[in-house]
Amino acid sequence: MGAIVYVRGWLEFNGLRDEAARVIGDDPGWSFPEGWFDVASYLRAVPAPLLADLEERVRAVAALPAADEDGDRVCGLFLVFHEVHGQDEWQVRDGGLHIRPAPPDYDYLWV
Repeated sequence: MGAIVYVRGWLEFNGLRDEAARVIGDDPGWSFPEGWFDVASYLRAVPAPLLADLEERVRAVAALPAADEDGDRVCGLFLVFHEVHGQDEWQVRDGGLHIRPAPPDYDYLWV
């Protein structure tokens, strides 16, 4: 079977929901709740080889240009727990995806 990666997180679109949804495609881990916030959430356990595709999509959404003159870009946060390598934090901000080891503060989620 191989290693499993547990991913949970969200993106806030700031007026870019339709464009982001096109980039995200039909991955079943995504949910687009209706309401006041312009967001999508992601929650899924995926085989480790599929993580690269998710990362590529998140990077593409992060790179979308600002929707208005305020310069607001897509932002968000993901926690990515790999059974072998441990947990990373994905920060979506400033037009990019910034990946770093997750601080130990999040360890309680995986005990």
